[in-house]
Amino acid sequence: MPLEINRLSDAMGAEIIGVDLNAYDEAAFEIINAAYLDHQMLCIRNQDLDPESLVTFSERFGPVEPHDNLKFTLAEQPKILVLSNDVDADGNQIGVIDAGDAWHTDHSFKKHPANCTILFSLKNPSQGGATDFSNQYAAYDALPEETKEKIATLRGRHSISKLKNKRVEISGAREDAVEFYKRQEKAIPEITHPLVRTHPVTGRKSLYCAPRFTIAIDGLDEDEGDALLDELIAHSIKPQFRYRHQWADGDVVMWDNRCVNHRATGGYEYPDIRHLYRTTVEGGPTE
Repeated sequence: MPLEINRLSDAMGAEIIGVDLNAYDEAAFEIINAAYLDHQMLCIRNQDLDPESLVTFSERFGPVEPHDNLKFTLAEQPKILVLSNDVDADGNQIGVIDAGDAWHTDHSFKKHPANCTILFSLKNPSQGGATDFSNQYAAYDALPEETKEKIATLRGRHSISKLKNKRVEISGAREDAVEFYKRQEKAIPEITHPLVRTHPVTGRKSLYCAPRFTIAIDGLDEDEGDALLDELIAHSIKPQFRYRHQWADGDVVMWDNRCVNHRATGGYEYPDIRHLYRTTVEGGPTE
C-alpha cells in the first residue's frame, strides 16, 4: 500500500496512512518529515510499536528529552512518559492523569523548549479524550499590523508553576498539588521568550504564548501586560485556527511545538481508560 497523506482540517494537520514505523525506508521518512513541517501536526495511523521502536522513531527528529516526572516514566524505557488514568492491582495510579489540561506549547518554561512531542495511543475511552491543536502561524498572520508591530520585540514570561499563574486552576486529581508546584517552581526558575517566534527551519513567524505557562509580558506593568496577554491568548485559539483530534487505538500523533499550541479536553473517567506513551524531542533557542 503506497504512503498516503490526507489533510485533517482546513486549519492544520494531516494523517498518514500506509507506513509501518517498525519498518520504513529513508524515502518514507523524508515524506513524513516534510509533511510534519508543512502541516505542523501529523497522525500516523494503525501503528503497533513497542517502546524501543517508539523511541527510535522519535530520535529521528532529535535527541529525546529525559522526563522530569520520574514517577510515571516507563520502567523498561525511561524516555517514555505514561499518560493514563488506569491503576495497578493495588489501586495505584500508573500514569499522569492531568497532563495538558490548559492550552500550552510543551516545555516553554525551559530555555530550550521542546521541538516536537509524539504520542502513541494504546487505549482510548468510549467517550471524550480528544486533543485540541491550534495553528500559531495562522494566528500570527491574522493579527492586525498594529499588533504585530507592538509585540515584535516583546517577550513573554514563562513559569512551570501553576501557583504563579492566574489563568489556570490546580487539578484536584494530583495529590499534594501545592507542594508539587512549589518544588517545580524552586527547581525551574522563570524564563522569557519572544512573543513572536521565527521557526528555525521554515522561517515562518508564529505567535508564542499560551495560558498554561505564559504568566506575564516582560517590561509592561501588570495591568497593561495582562490585557495584552489576554488579547493574544484569546486570538490564538480562535476556531479558524483549530483542529480537534479524536483518537483511535494505534494513532501516533506528533506536533511541532515551535508553531502549535494544544490542550487535552478530558471528558472521561475511570474505569473508562485512556492510555498513551509520550516522547518529547529536545529543542533549541527560541531566537
